[in-house]
Amino acid sequence: MTAPLLAHRINSPADIPPQDVHDGITRILALPEGHTRDVMLGSVLTGLLLRGPRLEEVEAAVRASTALDRSGWDFHQPPAGMRFVGYTGSGKKTFKTINLSTAAALVAATGGAHVAKLGSRSASSKTGSRDFIDLVGATSDTVPHQEMVDITAELGFGFFSIENRVPEFDRRYGGRFQAVHALSLAFPALLSPVTCPAYVYGLSHPAVGASARLLSRLGLPDVTVVSSSVGNAVQVDELIPGSTVRACRINAGDEDLAFNDEVRRGAVSMPQDLMSVTQYEDPRENVTAAIRVLAGRDASEARKAVALNAALLMVMSEATPTIRSGIDKALTIIDAGAGLDTLQRFVRLTGGAPHQLHSLLQRISPTAVLVSPGVKEVAPC
Repeated sequence: MTAPLLAHRINSPADIPPQDVHDGITRILALPEGHTRDVMLGSVLTGLLLRGPRLEEVEAAVRASTALDRSGWDFHQPPAGMRFVGYTGSGKKTFKTINLSTAAALVAATGGAHVAKLGSRSASSKTGSRDFIDLVGATSDTVPHQEMVDITAELGFGFFSIENRVPEFDRRYGGRFQAVHALSLAFPALLSPVTCPAYVYGLSHPAVGASARLLSRLGLPDVTVVSSSVGNAVQVDELIPGSTVRACRINAGDEDLAFNDEVRRGAVSMPQDLMSVTQYEDPRENVTAAIRVLAGRDASEARKAVALNAALLMVMSEATPTIRSGIDKALTIIDAGAGLDTLQRFVRLTGGAPHQLHSLLQRISPTAVLVSPGVKEVAPC
C-alpha cells in the first residue's frame, strides 16, 4: 500500500489489513526527510489511535517501526529465579511531574524488588529518567548491558537507556511528536535490552486496556499498564493519588480484574495534591525534589505518590503481596531515607560522580547526608 492511500484509508470506518498498515508505515518512514514525511507520519499515527485503537492495525505499525533497528538489538537474561520488572512510560503527559517513576523504582528496589528502569532524555518535560540519572552523577551509556544486569541483580535497581536502541527510527521520528499516538501504546516498553518476566508501563492516555493487550500480543508475559487523569485535559503516565486511575494487567493472556481494582483502590485511598508533584522549571530543582523524597525530607503528599508507584512495582516483582502492604512498606522506606542509600550505591556501582549527588543534597539542606567520594563498586556476576 502506498503512503498516501494509507493516509486516506485512515478516515474510513472499514478495517485496514495489517499488512497494508505495515507497508504504508514502512513507505512513510522511507520518504525523504522533510515536511511531507512528518505530516504523513503524524496523520497516520494519530489516526490509528483515534480509530479505536484497533489492535491488529497498531500492532502492524509497531512491527514496521521496530523493523528498522531490530536486527541490531542485544538481549540479556536476569539471573535464574530472579524476577526483574521492566519499567518505563510513554511520556508526553499533559501534566508534568517531578521524577516520580525513578524515585519509585529506587524505593521499590530498597523494598526487595528488582527494577530494570528503561528511559531516555525528556522530549516534553524538564527531566526524563535519563536526565535524572545524569544529574545525580550516575553513568549508563558506558556501562555494558550485562554489567547493568548484574548491578540490577545486586542492588535491585538498574538503568537501561533506550535511546540508542532505535537510532534509525529515531532519525525519522525523534523530536517531532509532543502528543500520544498509536506507537505510544507499546513502543517504549519493547526496547528493553534485558528480558524481564514482568513489566509496568505508564501511558498518558486512557486506553490502558488496549495497550496491555497489545503488549501481551507482542510477547510481554506479564504486563500492567497504568494511567492517571484529572478531568478531561490532564493525562499522566504515572499513578497520581486521588486522581482517576486506570490499570490493566494481562498475565499469560488473561486480564487480572481483581488486581486492576486493587490498584485503583490504592490511589483512591490517598488525597490528591497536584502541587506537591508538579515539576519545576529548573531541571536541577526538579531532580532535587525527587531526592528530597528519597532522603525522607519531604512531608508533602509527594511521598505518597512515590509510595503508590513503588507499591505497584513491589507487587509486580513479588516483593510484597498487595498494593496496600506495598504502600505501607514504601512509606517506611521513604521516611527512613533508605531510598537515598540505594541511589548512592547505584552511583558508585556505575562508576559515577558522587559529588554531583552531594551537590544536589546540599540544595536540600547544608547539613544533608554526606556522600563519600568512593570508587566504583564491583557488582558480582
